[in-house]
Amino acid sequence: MLTASERGASHAATKLPNQDAVVTEPAGLEGVVAAVADGHGHWRHSRSARGSRLAVGIGCQAGQELADRLEDGNASDAQRVVQPSAAPAASEIDELVQDFLVPTIVQRWRSAVLADVAAAPFTREEEDLRQDGDDPTIAYGSTLMLAVTWRHWLVLAQVGDGDVVGVQPDGGALLAIPNDPQLDGRYTTSLCGPDARSDFRTAIVDVTRTPVAAIMLATDGYGNAQVADNWAIAFSSDLATMLKERDVHWLASQLPAWAARCASADGSADDTTVALLLAPSGLAHMAAMPPVLPSGQAPSAGSEETTVPAVIHADTVPSAQALTDQGPNEPVTVRLGRVEPSPSQPEPSQADPWPAQPPQADPSQADPWPAQLPQTEPWQASP
Repeated sequence: MLTASERGASHAATKLPNQDAVVTEPAGLEGVVAAVADGHGHWRHSRSARGSRLAVGIGCQAGQELADRLEDGNASDAQRVVQPSAAPAASEIDELVQDFLVPTIVQRWRSAVLADVAAAPFTREEEDLRQDGDDPTIAYGSTLMLAVTWRHWLVLAQVGDGDVVGVQPDGGALLAIPNDPQLDGRYTTSLCGPDARSDFRTAIVDVTRTPVAAIMLATDGYGNAQVADNWAIAFSSDLATMLKERDVHWLASQLPAWAARCASADGSADDTTVALLLAPSGLAHMAAMPPVLPSGQAPSAGSEETTVPAVIHADTVPSAQALTDQGPNEPVTVRLGRVEPSPSQPEPSQADPWPAQPPQADPSQADPWPAQLPQTEPWQASP
């Protein structure tokens, strides 16, 4: 897995920290898990940077436990429904996601927030930003995107905004997670919402039936920096071309530059964080296909020019708008109520498709979601 995170220009101007977080870890015997979170920038969520860090840690922990349960063949604490030698159906995995993964994340995140508040009570300044009746978790509000790979299965879960984009071997975009009509660019669902469990959206993908070469989890700072609303289509085509022409080391060197351009005043000016999982099995499938037609000019094989998939929006947040007396333009949490700040308050055994390390070719392995990048492993992660 490859990751990159960049503080947004508006956050730098208002002296706010990078409120995004990202973690990747091995999961089970063969899989990997990646979590990306975006702490809310609205002044009401004064500890959202802590909230996002808690979210990715807990998300990865729960994802690892999901993979362990799948390995053990346990669909619940009380009943074995999948034998170790049997492949579970998508419906069985989905049941485990709905009954274990999602509620576990929500409950543990809330408990971790309450423990953090007990250990470090709100300061007077933080108390002044809270509204009457605010649950303590509101100050820690954060989104979460999670990808868990196990054998030939890809499990996706998301609450809040951000983008989860699969890149298919032919350059097509796989948008497996359902849209949420509550997300309109101004409002977002959240782990701190009153019904976070119901607000989670999930998807289960069998990569033997729907081949995937890569999957990207990105906070909204990436998507908001793009010109076109359907930028994911161009992104997939561009990245597929790069994957055919370049190796993972080149890609790892480019990812931080992509995040930086999106986070700049010429992009979205918002914190931008990306996790990119590569699936060697999908890449091998891609290598046997005709060349992918890129959405724009692809770099030549000998060029070292930085190329960002899709086209960056050059006037999303001009630097002149990133003033020190106004906060970043970020979504407010759905259903918490719209509260305007006072003038004195600034807005603050199968091939593994998804490995976790750079290429260490091992023809004997066939893990679709490995923690290292053998050519036979379908999913890859790297530091």
